[in-house]
Amino acid sequence: MWLDRDGYCHEPAAEALRCKPQIIASYRRGILRAKVRVHELSRHVACIDCLETPLAGAQVWLTFPGLEARGAIVEQCERFRARLRFSDPLHPAVLDALLGGRIRSFH
Repeated sequence: MWLDRDGYCHEPAAEALRCKPQIIASYRRGILRAKVRVHELSRHVACIDCLETPLAGAQVWLTFPGLEARGAIVEQCERFRARLRFSDPLHPAVLDALLGGRIRSFH
């Protein structure tokens, strides 16, 4: 099930960029696993559509195509749109590859 939400996160990070084309990532929290759309992405922050509303401070895992799972903490979640802060920031080259569409599909 996909949730289409065209709005931004309520407080987008100054450095976060809208993802065009949208990036599909794998989301995991506890036993819940789902594919999610990433709407904004920076080295430190991601804004995603969720199938749930995790509480602020919850630990989640995001797996981008071709990369290992990355730990993140939920900063805020409203109306199934979550803003996550990565435990370890993305490398600038990885961010450029994701935003440039050079890393886009799961194998």
